[in-house]
Amino acid sequence: KRHLLEGDRFSGFLSRMALNDNKAGMEGLDRDKINKIIMKFSKGSRFYENEMKKEQQVNQRIERMMLQKAHITEQQLSKAQTQVENMTFDLERVRDLSRVIVHVDMDAFYAAVETRDCPDLKDKPMAVGSMSMLTTSNYHARKFGVRAAMPGFIAKKLCPNLVIVPTNFDKYRAVSAEVQEIFADYDPHFLPMSLDEAYLDISEHLEQRRVWPEALPCNTFAMGLLLVILLGIAPNMMLAKVCSDKNKPNGQYRLPSNRQAVMVFIQDLPVRKVSGIGNVTEKMLGALGITSCIHLGQEMALLALLFSETAWHHFLEISLGLGSTHIERDGERKSMSTERTFGEMVALEEQFSLCRQLCQDLAQDLQKEALRGKTVTLKLKNVNFEVKTRAWTLPCAVATSDELFAVAKDLLKTEIDNVSPQPLRLRLMGNLNLPSLTGLNGVYHWKKILNITFNVCCIYQ
Repeated sequence: KRHLLEGDRFSGFLSRMALNDNKAGMEGLDRDKINKIIMKFSKGSRFYENEMKKEQQVNQRIERMMLQKAHITEQQLSKAQTQVENMTFDLERVRDLSRVIVHVDMDAFYAAVETRDCPDLKDKPMAVGSMSMLTTSNYHARKFGVRAAMPGFIAKKLCPNLVIVPTNFDKYRAVSAEVQEIFADYDPHFLPMSLDEAYLDISEHLEQRRVWPEALPCNTFAMGLLLVILLGIAPNMMLAKVCSDKNKPNGQYRLPSNRQAVMVFIQDLPVRKVSGIGNVTEKMLGALGITSCIHLGQEMALLALLFSETAWHHFLEISLGLGSTHIERDGERKSMSTERTFGEMVALEEQFSLCRQLCQDLAQDLQKEALRGKTVTLKLKNVNFEVKTRAWTLPCAVATSDELFAVAKDLLKTEIDNVSPQPLRLRLMGNLNLPSLTGLNGVYHWKKILNITFNVCCIYQ
């Protein structure tokens, strides 16, 4: 009985933490061997126990879902099917295949930058981060099962020769800025999603190239930065992101702009490959026998009865290969963020110093966008992985690092004074929300409204 219980815990844990075969560079590995190592060296930690708690919560959600499914009648299914068909008709009627959207992904970006600056790392398994958490890994390391968001101490068990390079965000921001200057040549209104990811609409650029003289050299994404840049080219943002992952680690993929090509592409696509479908949703869909996008379409009436309206609408759009075709940097952008992962930090002066650094980084981002905000929200994750937030709304909008830190330090101090047991031990700091943003000149700009996030989270083992 004890053996079976351990097996259940092992299975549950691995459903969240196991080797991800969908990750580029991790195909064909010895799953059992890697998963046993992950289990062995995670077991007993707070991280492990928290994953078990999350797994139990997901299983309870699935049990409720399956109970609900058992009581669904044929009449309900028929009614839901009619609703799905009507919405499908409406979506097909406005399908837009006229745009050429590019998703740019700088593959293993931090690792690539470090390798550029230290060529000796080129043929070695290496990762960027710390023994507490990794932010990325190169393809040599991935052959051992080492990946981003994995604790470094577990990665070293999988790959004893792994070289872990500390993060250097100032360097990564500088390189990202160089790359983004090139993006602007193709789409001045490109949408950066992070330092290593962006969306471009190159429809106008392609139209302009039609009238270029044949002798005029074409600009390309190839750069002297020694970085691998992956391109996904498709009629919408959802498909472009999937396409950028298609030919990793070094290539691009273009999906033709016609409905038949889109539908063929979607049919066998694993649901986990689609942005917005994470571990939890994947497991819930898997409980219904849905693992690929073709299954989404086949079971859409059932999904409409089991999931929220927002969720099943999203599933329907995925099953039809639909996504946003309009990139509007200022109008649609929801947040800016900056965060740091580090070894356990207990000293108060270090915590406040890091908080100031994050405020400085956020202030720089605000200045670039000519924005400011009024509400500062501090987000904390404690030793038991419980998330807490503290917020303060100012009478007027702020943007400078001193103004941000004046509020953030008080919020942090309040949490430090109230934490039990003492002291507050941090492993990750990030997230400060500043909603109700306005232009720096004080004039209200509708297109300048977005949430600025800068996380201050605490993760413990």
